This record gives sequence, structure tokens and C-alpha cells, in this order.
Amino acid sequence: NKDYSLDALNKFLDYILDKGLLKPETAKSRKVAVNKILVKLSPEEQGDLRQVNLDDQANRFANLNGADYLPTSMQVYKSRVKSALSDFFLYVDNPMTFRPSAASRAVSKPSGGGPKRAASNTSGAAVAPSPGGLNEDQRPPAATPLSAHDHLVFPIPIRPGLVVKLTNIPSDLTAGEAEKIAQVVKALACNE
Repeated sequence: NKDYSLDALNKFLDYILDKGLLKPETAKSRKVAVNKILVKLSPEEQGDLRQVNLDDQANRFANLNGADYLPTSMQVYKSRVKSALSDFFLYVDNPMTFRPSAASRAVSKPSGGGPKRAASNTSGAAVAPSPGGLNEDQRPPAATPLSAHDHLVFPIPIRPGLVVKLTNIPSDLTAGEAEKIAQVVKALACNE
């Protein structure tokens, strides 16, 4: 009887905080993100988080709250929820062998300096410590490797109550392509 519910996820996040399995700020930030992005789940989704489409939930959150958050903040929240769900599913599937994401807990001491965060990506390969000592849940979305086939959605709050979404932006967008998009958007503006 494995419990994949939202309630079980919140208990799990409290558990890893209480047991010191993650840094307190990481565990707390994941719980905040979970309870913001996953607030509008159907009863079926609340009962089994494996049914949740995180992209849809993040887009819903952006549509409802876009004026209050920068697009990069939205991506960070989504990343935190993704990390929380990943660790949660691993824990539920096998609590005896569970270890939190290495990037959230590993610390190394490079020569000539104080402690720096050592991180690993999902393949286990080491990656450079992030700027300012931010953990995986606090890095901007550019730190997440994307394939050339991934397409991004960027909600852009432009005035109170109005969020415009740029969709199907390729993850390998060039500066020239970005300029072309910018010129089209500028051409749409009404001159006052």
C-alpha cells in the first residue's frame, strides 16, 4: 500500500527536514513550491501524484499568479516541485535505500577556499558548484540541461491582470532568432 498522495508528500518533506536529510532551506523551499504549484489538483491527482502533469500545473500557477512572479521564479518553483516529486517517488518506492538528491546534500572542500557545494546531475556526473552557493532548487532554469528538442513556455506579466505567454521557444534559441521574435512583437505594439 504505497501512498503517493499530496498529504504523503507533505509528510515526506517534513520528515526529510526533521531528519536533516536535506539542508533546511532546501527542504522548506521545496515544500513552499509544492504547496503553491500543486494547490489546484483534482481529487484523483491529490490521491496519486504520479498522475500529475507538472507542466500543466506550472502553467496553471503562472496563469493565476503571473503578475506576482518573474518568469525565472516560476521556473525555479517548477524545478523545486520536480525535485521534491522525484525524491518522494524514490522514497515511496523503496524507503530503505532512499537517499535525497546528491546535489542538495553533498559538500566538498576545494583547496584554497571554504566549503563549496558539490553537485551532480541526474546521470551522476559532477557539475560545477553554482554561483553564490545556490543549491539545485535555487538555480535559475538555465542551469538545467535541455535537449535541442525541448520547447519552453515563458509567462510574461506585462501589466496587472495580464500575462502573455511565449510558447514553443526552442531551448537552443540563437540571439538572431530572439531578435527576429523581438522585432515581430515590437511591430504589434500600438503607438500611443
